[in-house]
Amino acid sequence: MSDVEAEAAAGAGRAADGAGRGPAGGRATGGRPTQSDPTESDPADFDPSGFDPAAEGWHPEPYGDFVAHIGPLWRRVDGAEEQIALRVAPQHLDRGGAVAAGLLLALFDHAVGVASYRVAGEQAMLATIQLNCQVLRHAGCGDFVVCRVAVAGMDTTEIVLTGDCRVDGAPILIGSGIIKRGRAGSRERKAAAGGADAGVPGAAGAAVPERIIRSDGTG
Repeated sequence: MSDVEAEAAAGAGRAADGAGRGPAGGRATGGRPTQSDPTESDPADFDPSGFDPAAEGWHPEPYGDFVAHIGPLWRRVDGAEEQIALRVAPQHLDRGGAVAAGLLLALFDHAVGVASYRVAGEQAMLATIQLNCQVLRHAGCGDFVVCRVAVAGMDTTEIVLTGDCRVDGAPILIGSGIIKRGRAGSRERKAAAGGADAGVPGAAGAAVPERIIRSDGTG
Protein backbone atom coordinates (compact mmCIF):
# COMPACT_ATOMS: atom_id res chain seq x y z
CA MET A 1 0.00 0.00 0.00
CA SER A 2 1.37 3.40 -0.97
CA ASP A 3 1.66 6.33 1.47
CA VAL A 4 -1.29 8.04 -0.26
CA GLU A 5 -3.50 4.94 0.07
CA ALA A 6 -2.54 4.49 3.73
CA GLU A 7 -3.44 8.08 4.56
CA ALA A 8 -6.80 7.75 2.76
CA ALA A 9 -7.61 4.58 4.70
CA ALA A 10 -6.74 6.27 8.01
CA GLY A 11 -8.95 9.24 7.15
CA ALA A 12 -11.89 6.96 6.36
CA GLY A 13 -11.48 5.26 9.73
CA ARG A 14 -11.55 8.56 11.59
CA ALA A 15 -14.68 9.64 9.69
CA ALA A 16 -16.46 6.39 10.53
CA ASP A 17 -15.53 6.71 14.20
CA GLY A 18 -17.02 10.23 14.33
CA ALA A 19 -20.21 9.42 12.42
CA GLY A 20 -23.44 10.14 14.25
CA ARG A 21 -21.84 12.54 16.72
CA GLY A 22 -22.46 16.25 17.12
CA PRO A 23 -20.25 18.99 18.59
CA ALA A 24 -17.87 17.94 21.35
CA GLY A 25 -18.45 14.27 20.54
CA GLY A 26 -22.13 14.33 21.49
CA ARG A 27 -24.82 12.41 19.62
CA ALA A 28 -26.09 14.27 16.60
CA THR A 29 -29.66 15.55 16.74
CA GLY A 30 -31.97 12.84 15.46
CA GLY A 31 -29.53 10.03 16.28
CA ARG A 32 -30.89 6.95 18.03
CA PRO A 33 -29.77 6.18 21.58
CA THR A 34 -27.23 3.45 22.18
CA GLN A 35 -28.37 0.12 23.54
CA SER A 36 -25.96 0.42 26.50
CA ASP A 37 -28.36 2.69 28.40
CA PRO A 38 -31.60 0.83 29.27
CA THR A 39 -33.32 4.05 30.37
CA GLU A 40 -33.31 5.35 26.82
CA SER A 41 -35.82 4.21 24.21
CA ASP A 42 -35.82 3.98 20.46
CA PRO A 43 -38.42 6.23 18.74
CA ALA A 44 -38.85 3.47 16.17
CA ASP A 45 -40.51 1.40 18.91
CA PHE A 46 -43.37 3.91 19.28
CA ASP A 47 -46.70 2.17 18.72
CA PRO A 48 -49.75 4.19 19.84
CA SER A 49 -52.10 1.37 18.91
CA GLY A 50 -51.12 -0.71 21.93
CA PHE A 51 -52.97 1.37 24.55
CA ASP A 52 -56.41 2.95 24.60
CA PRO A 53 -56.74 5.66 27.30
CA ALA A 54 -60.50 5.92 26.72
CA ALA A 55 -60.90 2.32 27.85
CA GLU A 56 -59.51 3.34 31.26
CA GLY A 57 -61.76 6.34 31.81
CA TRP A 58 -59.69 9.04 30.13
CA HIS A 59 -61.28 11.74 27.99
CA PRO A 60 -59.61 13.92 25.34
CA GLU A 61 -58.55 17.22 26.91
CA PRO A 62 -59.61 20.30 24.88
CA TYR A 63 -56.69 22.63 24.51
CA GLY A 64 -55.41 25.50 22.45
CA ASP A 65 -52.62 28.04 22.21
CA PHE A 66 -49.28 26.75 23.53
CA VAL A 67 -50.69 23.51 24.96
CA ALA A 68 -51.79 22.45 21.48
CA HIS A 69 -48.12 21.89 20.65
CA ILE A 70 -47.51 19.24 23.34
CA GLY A 71 -50.67 17.13 22.91
CA PRO A 72 -52.74 15.20 22.41
CA LEU A 73 -53.65 15.29 26.10
CA TRP A 74 -56.08 13.23 28.17
CA ARG A 75 -57.96 14.14 31.33
CA ARG A 76 -59.86 12.48 34.15
CA VAL A 77 -60.85 13.44 37.70
CA ASP A 78 -60.30 11.30 40.78
CA GLY A 79 -62.05 12.99 43.69
CA ALA A 80 -60.30 16.28 44.37
CA GLU A 81 -57.41 15.30 42.13
CA GLU A 82 -57.04 16.46 38.54
CA GLN A 83 -55.22 14.05 36.24
CA ILE A 84 -53.77 15.11 32.90
CA ALA A 85 -51.93 12.56 30.78
CA LEU A 86 -49.85 12.35 27.63
CA ARG A 87 -48.52 9.47 25.55
CA VAL A 88 -44.85 10.21 24.84
CA ALA A 89 -44.24 10.39 21.08
CA PRO A 90 -40.99 10.82 19.11
CA GLN A 91 -41.40 14.61 18.96
CA HIS A 92 -41.39 14.76 22.77
CA LEU A 93 -37.85 13.34 23.11
CA ASP A 94 -34.57 15.13 23.67
CA ARG A 95 -31.41 14.28 21.74
CA GLY A 96 -30.61 11.54 24.27
CA GLY A 97 -33.83 9.65 23.56
CA ALA A 98 -35.59 10.51 26.84
CA VAL A 99 -38.66 12.69 27.29
CA ALA A 100 -37.61 16.36 27.40
CA ALA A 101 -37.73 17.87 30.89
CA GLY A 102 -39.40 20.95 29.42
CA LEU A 103 -42.28 18.79 28.24
CA LEU A 104 -42.83 17.45 31.76
CA LEU A 105 -42.79 20.99 33.16
CA ALA A 106 -45.30 22.14 30.55
CA LEU A 107 -47.55 19.16 31.33
CA PHE A 108 -47.34 19.87 35.07
CA ASP A 109 -48.04 23.57 34.54
CA HIS A 110 -51.13 22.75 32.45
CA ALA A 111 -52.42 20.36 35.13
CA VAL A 112 -51.87 23.05 37.78
CA GLY A 113 -53.91 25.45 35.68
CA VAL A 114 -56.74 22.98 35.10
CA ALA A 115 -57.00 22.25 38.83
CA SER A 116 -56.97 25.98 39.63
CA TYR A 117 -59.77 26.81 37.21
CA ARG A 118 -61.80 24.01 38.73
CA VAL A 119 -61.85 25.74 42.13
CA ALA A 120 -61.73 29.37 40.97
CA GLY A 121 -64.22 29.17 38.10
CA GLU A 122 -63.66 29.03 34.35
CA GLN A 123 -63.99 32.82 34.02
CA ALA A 124 -61.35 33.56 36.65
CA MET A 125 -58.18 35.46 35.73
CA LEU A 126 -55.31 33.15 36.71
CA ALA A 127 -51.56 33.14 36.10
CA THR A 128 -48.76 30.80 37.16
CA ILE A 129 -46.27 32.73 39.27
CA GLN A 130 -44.17 29.87 40.67
CA LEU A 131 -43.34 26.26 39.82
CA ASN A 132 -40.98 24.07 41.85
CA CYS A 133 -40.27 20.74 40.16
CA GLN A 134 -37.75 17.93 40.51
CA VAL A 135 -37.25 15.33 37.78
CA LEU A 136 -36.59 11.96 39.41
CA ARG A 137 -36.01 9.71 36.41
CA HIS A 138 -36.41 9.49 32.67
CA ALA A 139 -39.43 8.47 30.64
CA GLY A 140 -39.20 7.10 27.11
CA CYS A 141 -41.08 6.97 23.86
CA GLY A 142 -44.41 5.21 24.23
CA ASP A 143 -44.73 5.82 27.99
CA PHE A 144 -48.10 7.09 29.24
CA VAL A 145 -47.23 9.95 31.61
CA VAL A 146 -49.94 10.77 34.17
CA CYS A 147 -49.75 14.14 35.93
CA ARG A 148 -51.74 14.34 39.19
CA VAL A 149 -52.40 17.69 40.86
CA ALA A 150 -54.51 18.73 43.85
CA VAL A 151 -55.13 22.03 45.63
CA ALA A 152 -53.14 22.20 48.87
CA GLY A 153 -54.45 25.60 49.97
CA MET A 154 -55.92 28.84 48.74
CA ASP A 155 -56.90 32.35 49.72
CA THR A 156 -58.41 35.29 47.86
CA THR A 157 -55.20 36.03 45.95
CA GLU A 158 -53.32 32.75 45.49
CA ILE A 159 -53.87 29.02 44.98
CA VAL A 160 -51.20 26.54 46.11
CA LEU A 161 -51.05 23.15 44.42
CA THR A 162 -48.93 20.01 44.71
CA GLY A 163 -48.60 16.95 42.53
CA ASP A 164 -46.43 14.65 40.48
CA CYS A 165 -46.01 12.94 37.12
CA ARG A 166 -45.94 9.14 37.00
CA VAL A 167 -45.31 6.29 34.59
CA ASP A 168 -46.83 2.93 35.54
CA GLY A 169 -47.44 4.30 39.04
CA ALA A 170 -43.82 5.30 39.66
CA PRO A 171 -43.08 9.04 40.11
CA ILE A 172 -40.82 10.61 37.51
CA LEU A 173 -41.41 14.22 38.64
CA ILE A 174 -42.64 15.84 41.84
CA GLY A 175 -43.61 19.47 42.13
CA SER A 176 -45.69 22.31 43.44
CA GLY A 177 -47.04 25.52 42.01
CA ILE A 178 -48.59 28.84 42.98
CA ILE A 179 -51.31 30.45 40.90
CA LYS A 180 -52.10 34.17 41.21
CA ARG A 181 -55.78 35.06 41.21
CA GLY A 182 -56.70 38.25 39.36
CA ARG A 183 -59.87 40.30 39.24
CA ALA A 184 -63.06 38.24 39.33
CA GLY A 185 -64.72 37.47 36.02
CA SER A 186 -68.40 37.83 35.25
CA ARG A 187 -69.20 34.28 36.33
CA GLU A 188 -67.56 34.82 39.72
CA ARG A 189 -69.35 38.14 40.27
CA LYS A 190 -72.68 36.47 39.56
CA ALA A 191 -71.93 33.68 42.03
CA ALA A 192 -70.75 36.16 44.66
CA ALA A 193 -74.02 38.03 44.25
CA GLY A 194 -75.98 34.94 45.27
CA GLY A 195 -75.68 32.38 42.49
CA ALA A 196 -76.90 28.85 43.07
CA ASP A 197 -73.39 27.50 43.70
CA ALA A 198 -72.11 30.41 45.79
CA GLY A 199 -72.02 28.35 48.97
CA VAL A 200 -70.40 25.26 47.49
CA PRO A 201 -66.76 24.89 48.62
CA GLY A 202 -64.46 25.47 45.69
CA ALA A 203 -67.20 26.90 43.48
CA ALA A 204 -66.86 30.25 41.79
CA GLY A 205 -67.62 32.93 44.36
CA ALA A 206 -67.56 30.52 47.30
CA ALA A 207 -65.97 31.68 50.53
CA VAL A 208 -62.28 30.79 50.90
CA PRO A 209 -59.93 31.07 53.87
CA GLU A 210 -58.34 34.45 54.47
CA ARG A 211 -54.94 32.83 54.64
CA ILE A 212 -53.46 29.86 52.84
CA ILE A 213 -53.94 26.57 54.69
CA ARG A 214 -51.22 24.19 53.59
CA SER A 215 -51.49 20.43 53.34
CA ASP A 216 -49.69 19.94 56.66
CA GLY A 217 -52.23 22.11 58.47
CA THR A 218 -49.95 25.11 58.90
CA GLY A 219 -50.69 28.56 57.57
